[in-house]
Amino acid sequence: MFGVVLKTDDEIEEYARKLQDMGARNVLISMAKDGAMLITEDGQRFRVGVPKGTVKNSVGAGDSMVAGFVAGYMKTQDYQVALNMGTAAGSATAFSDDLATGDLIYSIYETL
Repeated sequence: MFGVVLKTDDEIEEYARKLQDMGARNVLISMAKDGAMLITEDGQRFRVGVPKGTVKNSVGAGDSMVAGFVAGYMKTQDYQVALNMGTAAGSATAFSDDLATGDLIYSIYETL
């Protein structure tokens, strides 16, 4: 979108804030094997690593991440919980042949 390659967390945060300047409120960034980051509308930065597992199929992992994030935030109003739940849901889908099960999502969530 910006025509740059981002290599550090600080660079990722800088461009997430540019998205916020353009109207985004919370910016959720999936960094595949490097985990995920969230820049919140109130200026906080949250970071989570990637859980262990074998990627079988990444189709739908991003959508699962967003769904897990939204569900986690709606339930707790806590950004770290939401980021962890999103990461668990996206990872669980990537580690599954199809969409992840709730049991797998929660078991991965417990490891974060």
